[in-house]
Amino acid sequence: RRGVSSTVVSMTDTTAHDVLPDPGSVDSDSSSGLDEAPVAAADVSDGLSVDECVLKAVEAKERGNGSFKGGENAEACQAYQLAAQYLRRHSEVPAAKEVLLSVQTNLAAAQLRLELWEDAAAAATAALALDPASVKALFRRGVARARMGELSDAKADLTAVCKADARNRDARSELAAVQERLAAAKEAEKEKLSRLFAGKSLYAPEEREVRRKAAEQAKRDRERVAREAAEEEALRADWRRECERLREEARSERRGRREAAAAAAERR
Repeated sequence: RRGVSSTVVSMTDTTAHDVLPDPGSVDSDSSSGLDEAPVAAADVSDGLSVDECVLKAVEAKERGNGSFKGGENAEACQAYQLAAQYLRRHSEVPAAKEVLLSVQTNLAAAQLRLELWEDAAAAATAALALDPASVKALFRRGVARARMGELSDAKADLTAVCKADARNRDARSELAAVQERLAAAKEAEKEKLSRLFAGKSLYAPEEREVRRKAAEQAKRDRERVAREAAEEEALRADWRRECERLREEARSERRGRREAAAAAAERR
């Protein structure tokens, strides 16, 4: 798989162990006769203002970006997770929300490289809770869902990406692969039903009812495929129009340069 590492690592937080009191230090005269409860680990944002949390999160995010660019994906995940911890209490603050959205989408990208599909889908979903229209989050969740075999959900995410960005070649490629797998699964189901009713049976009425339901489902499937084909054609048309627009801009720019050069030559 393109851009995906074969290494899988645990995504546990790197917090310190709780500190238990030394049994020898417990007061023997304690009326309860019980050891004290472990002290809970402090939140990294405790005692920090919103601005300080944002600053700390940005610093952690930049470390994560450096690790990600260097191929150190597990380290990148840890840095992004730390950045998210600084901001979770402040997700309604615009400055914190913007950074947290970026952190969650970056975390999903690093987890995809590590083939941590469920974690990547969860990170992308967290990003979409902040911005439901995030194309990056939709794409990364779609890829993660496809790898987990959640093809219908993956198709929904990737279709949304293609509608939002008709020029996204990666999304179109992933969507085509998902559609092929869905078609193959449907064909396998049809073959299974065909084998089921290949011979005579004592249960003809029941089989007729199953066939009737299968025929209705097949009709619905054909209608759905027709709708999807229309949507795909609309996406292709958008793509063609966009390409033509870009070509026309390039032609216009070349004409402008030629005219400017001709005018400069005449002035000389």
